[in-house]
Amino acid sequence: MTGLQELKTRRLVLRPIAMSDADAIVELGGKDFAVARWISSFAWPYEEGSAEAFLKTVVGKDPLKTEAVFAITLGGVFIGVAAVEAPGDLEDLPDLPTIGYWIGRAFQGHGYASEAVEAVIDWAFASYRTEAIAARAFEDNFRSRGLLRKMGFKPYSMTERFSRALDRRVSNVVVRLARADFEARKEAA
Repeated sequence: MTGLQELKTRRLVLRPIAMSDADAIVELGGKDFAVARWISSFAWPYEEGSAEAFLKTVVGKDPLKTEAVFAITLGGVFIGVAAVEAPGDLEDLPDLPTIGYWIGRAFQGHGYASEAVEAVIDWAFASYRTEAIAARAFEDNFRSRGLLRKMGFKPYSMTERFSRALDRRVSNVVVRLARADFEARKEAA
């Protein structure tokens, strides 16, 4: 089994998610509609036990075969999640790993998501030995789409996903990031 290592950025530590993170997931994401509405897998209202059920599917599993999930921490405090799903999540780009993330509302607007996403992209390119990475965001999630664009992701297609929080299908923009574009952007920074 391949384990996840800790990733460090200028301000953050991204560590492998743990069962003990369930309460923080619930408080920052599951019970805050302003966060939950953008995450297709979150139910609204929050369903008791869903954080624990999710964690059981990823903690201790091979992250390259299921999902590599990192707790984003700031000074040891859990502030969100960044994850890379193994290839197969997106019908349009089935051979690519897919990145996803969310940050608790109190921690939004400080660049933490960009910092975490960049570290996870670096990890994903090295771990999956892939030439591209995919992501998707709700069409009306302009902040997330802007972050992905800043990282170098380019529009690829449109898809729909069922949003449990919104209880309907939602248009999603599928984007793709070529390794060369990511590396060129990092060198220019």
